[in-house]
Amino acid sequence: MKQKRQRKILEIMSSHQSLATHELVAMLGVSIETIRRDIRDLHRQGKIIRQHGKIKYLADDQSDNGLSFFDRFRRHSRNKKEVVSQVLSQIKPNMCIALDASSTCWYLSKQLPNIPLTVITNSFRICCELEKKDNITIICTGGTLIRKYSSFFMSADAMASIKSRQIDVFIFSCDSIDRMGNIWDTNNGNAKFKKYVFGWAKSKILLVDKSKIGSRGELNLFNLNEVTSIFYS
Repeated sequence: MKQKRQRKILEIMSSHQSLATHELVAMLGVSIETIRRDIRDLHRQGKIIRQHGKIKYLADDQSDNGLSFFDRFRRHSRNKKEVVSQVLSQIKPNMCIALDASSTCWYLSKQLPNIPLTVITNSFRICCELEKKDNITIICTGGTLIRKYSSFFMSADAMASIKSRQIDVFIFSCDSIDRMGNIWDTNNGNAKFKKYVFGWAKSKILLVDKSKIGSRGELNLFNLNEVTSIFYS
């Protein structure tokens, strides 16, 4: 019953994108307490996000609103390389780390030493880069490859695999950070990966260049007070 109801919530959200809690109560004919529990579960699973009294649906491959990987990796490349050099000291042998499909994390993958590591990623380009380093175990989320972003959209199997592992640190970037410390991203499959992995990682490290500070984006994922460390240049 619970799973069926939560599937119905996701079906509704895929059509409406954003709804208030009381609207879901009216649609499903259940109590506000039941809906709140479902929302907490789905939020934890990285399928929706709670934001200012409403919930938003985290899109799969229907969304096409962001810059392509090719456009992103050329922007502020010097700053990205500088911030990557700062975070390398945080990565130790035998760690399990997760990297999102940002161009900043791709620069990081190029600089990772060939030491015993497990890397979980939804980035096609990071997988290709790390294939050259035979001491690094690569775990890819798989799913449909979206060429524009060079990333995969997570499947249910990928979520289960991530949940079963002890992730020491999640390293990620974002579209922007506003003056209140809210971290914004484009609502595509990479946002869903970030939201899900964030909930399971022991440590969260944000990499950002100064050009992204002071503005808002499409989807508010986290706040800086939830992040373990931030490196910027």
